[in-house]
Amino acid sequence: MDSIIYKVIFKADTQFENKNLTLSFINLEFEKPISIPDKFITELKKLSEPNPHIINLQNIEEVLIIGNPTVDYTYNYYLVVLYTTKSDGKKIGYLIGNVKKVGNIIIGVWPFNIQLKEITAEIVLETYNNIIENPNKYSNICLITQ
Repeated sequence: MDSIIYKVIFKADTQFENKNLTLSFINLEFEKPISIPDKFITELKKLSEPNPHIINLQNIEEVLIIGNPTVDYTYNYYLVVLYTTKSDGKKIGYLIGNVKKVGNIIIGVWPFNIQLKEITAEIVLETYNNIIENPNKYSNICLITQ
Protein backbone atom coordinates (compact mmCIF):
# COMPACT_ATOMS: atom_id res chain seq x y z
CA MET A 1 0.00 0.00 0.00
CA ASP A 2 1.36 3.40 -0.97
CA SER A 3 1.57 6.16 1.59
CA ILE A 4 -0.78 9.02 0.95
CA ILE A 5 0.10 12.44 2.29
CA TYR A 6 -2.26 15.39 2.59
CA LYS A 7 -0.34 18.67 2.44
CA VAL A 8 -2.43 21.46 3.97
CA ILE A 9 -1.44 24.93 2.81
CA PHE A 10 -2.46 27.78 5.08
CA LYS A 11 -3.03 31.34 3.87
CA ALA A 12 -0.08 33.64 4.44
CA ASP A 13 -0.42 36.84 6.38
CA THR A 14 -0.01 39.86 4.10
CA GLN A 15 3.17 40.90 5.92
CA PHE A 16 4.67 37.49 5.08
CA GLU A 17 3.72 37.46 1.42
CA ASN A 18 4.65 34.22 -0.37
CA LYS A 19 5.50 32.55 2.94
CA ASN A 20 2.57 30.15 3.22
CA LEU A 21 2.82 27.65 6.04
CA THR A 22 2.13 23.98 5.42
CA LEU A 23 1.40 20.97 7.56
CA SER A 24 1.44 17.42 6.20
CA PHE A 25 -0.83 14.65 7.43
CA ILE A 26 -0.36 10.95 6.79
CA ASN A 27 -3.40 9.06 5.54
CA LEU A 28 -5.53 7.16 8.03
CA GLU A 29 -7.23 4.31 6.29
CA PHE A 30 -9.92 2.23 7.93
CA GLU A 31 -12.43 -0.22 6.52
CA LYS A 32 -15.15 2.13 7.69
CA PRO A 33 -14.34 5.86 7.87
CA ILE A 34 -14.26 7.53 11.29
CA SER A 35 -17.16 9.98 11.26
CA ILE A 36 -16.93 13.14 13.34
CA PRO A 37 -20.37 14.42 14.34
CA ASP A 38 -21.23 17.97 13.26
CA LYS A 39 -22.01 18.78 16.89
CA PHE A 40 -18.31 18.37 17.73
CA ILE A 41 -17.35 21.16 15.34
CA THR A 42 -20.23 23.35 16.52
CA GLU A 43 -19.39 22.81 20.21
CA LEU A 44 -15.70 23.50 19.61
CA LYS A 45 -16.56 26.78 17.88
CA LYS A 46 -18.79 27.76 20.85
CA LEU A 47 -16.04 26.88 23.33
CA SER A 48 -13.56 29.08 21.47
CA GLU A 49 -15.52 32.22 22.34
CA PRO A 50 -14.96 32.22 26.14
CA ASN A 51 -11.68 30.23 26.20
CA PRO A 52 -8.46 31.95 25.07
CA HIS A 53 -6.63 28.61 24.71
CA ILE A 54 -9.16 27.42 22.11
CA ILE A 55 -8.66 29.06 18.73
CA ASN A 56 -11.08 28.93 15.82
CA LEU A 57 -9.94 30.43 12.56
CA GLN A 58 -10.57 30.17 8.85
CA ASN A 59 -7.17 29.75 7.22
CA ILE A 60 -6.93 26.68 4.97
CA GLU A 61 -6.07 27.77 1.46
CA GLU A 62 -5.65 24.41 -0.24
CA VAL A 63 -5.09 20.71 0.42
CA LEU A 64 -2.83 18.77 -1.92
CA ILE A 65 -3.16 14.98 -2.05
CA ILE A 66 0.18 13.29 -2.70
CA GLY A 67 -0.09 9.62 -3.68
CA ASN A 68 -2.94 7.48 -4.97
CA PRO A 69 -5.82 7.16 -2.51
CA THR A 70 -7.63 3.84 -2.61
CA VAL A 71 -10.94 5.56 -1.82
CA ASP A 72 -12.23 8.00 -4.39
CA TYR A 73 -13.90 10.66 -2.22
CA THR A 74 -14.54 14.20 -3.32
CA TYR A 75 -14.15 16.53 -0.36
CA ASN A 76 -16.41 19.57 -0.07
CA TYR A 77 -14.14 21.21 2.48
CA TYR A 78 -11.47 20.43 5.04
CA LEU A 79 -11.00 21.05 8.75
CA VAL A 80 -7.89 20.70 10.88
CA VAL A 81 -8.03 20.04 14.63
CA LEU A 82 -4.76 20.45 16.52
CA TYR A 83 -4.32 20.04 20.26
CA THR A 84 -1.70 19.67 22.98
CA THR A 85 -2.35 17.53 26.03
CA LYS A 86 -1.39 19.10 29.37
CA SER A 87 -0.49 15.78 30.97
CA ASP A 88 2.42 14.94 28.65
CA GLY A 89 2.72 17.88 26.21
CA LYS A 90 1.92 15.61 23.27
CA LYS A 91 0.87 17.50 20.13
CA ILE A 92 -1.59 15.79 17.81
CA GLY A 93 -3.56 16.88 14.79
CA TYR A 94 -6.25 15.43 12.59
CA LEU A 95 -7.31 16.39 9.09
CA ILE A 96 -11.03 16.06 8.54
CA GLY A 97 -12.66 15.99 5.12
CA ASN A 98 -16.34 16.57 4.45
CA VAL A 99 -17.94 14.14 1.98
CA LYS A 100 -21.44 14.66 0.63
CA LYS A 101 -23.92 12.14 2.13
CA VAL A 102 -21.20 10.80 4.48
CA GLY A 103 -20.33 13.86 6.56
CA ASN A 104 -17.09 14.77 8.30
CA ILE A 105 -14.52 11.96 8.34
CA ILE A 106 -10.96 11.78 9.59
CA ILE A 107 -8.59 11.33 6.69
CA GLY A 108 -5.17 12.17 8.11
CA VAL A 109 -3.07 12.43 11.26
CA TRP A 110 -0.07 14.53 12.31
CA PRO A 111 2.74 14.06 13.29
CA PHE A 112 4.01 11.14 11.25
CA ASN A 113 5.69 9.45 14.22
CA ILE A 114 2.35 8.55 15.82
CA GLN A 115 1.82 4.81 16.05
CA LEU A 116 -0.95 4.44 13.48
CA LYS A 117 -1.81 0.97 14.79
CA GLU A 118 -2.83 2.55 18.10
CA ILE A 119 -5.38 4.88 16.50
CA THR A 120 -8.88 3.43 16.54
CA ALA A 121 -12.28 4.97 15.93
CA GLU A 122 -13.11 4.55 19.63
CA ILE A 123 -9.95 6.36 20.79
CA VAL A 124 -10.48 9.24 18.35
CA LEU A 125 -14.15 9.74 19.28
CA GLU A 126 -13.34 9.46 23.00
CA THR A 127 -10.63 12.12 22.59
CA TYR A 128 -12.99 14.46 20.75
CA ASN A 129 -15.63 14.04 23.44
CA ASN A 130 -12.99 14.69 26.09
CA ILE A 131 -11.89 17.89 24.33
CA ILE A 132 -15.48 19.19 24.45
CA GLU A 133 -16.24 18.04 28.00
CA ASN A 134 -12.82 18.75 29.58
CA PRO A 135 -11.05 21.43 27.53
CA ASN A 136 -8.96 22.33 30.61
CA LYS A 137 -6.98 19.08 30.07
CA TYR A 138 -5.47 20.65 26.94
CA SER A 139 -3.11 23.61 26.80
CA ASN A 140 -3.89 24.45 23.18
CA ILE A 141 -6.80 23.51 20.95
CA CYS A 142 -7.08 24.89 17.43
CA LEU A 143 -9.85 24.42 14.86
CA ILE A 144 -8.84 25.62 11.42
CA THR A 145 -11.46 25.71 8.66
CA GLN A 146 -11.40 26.33 4.95
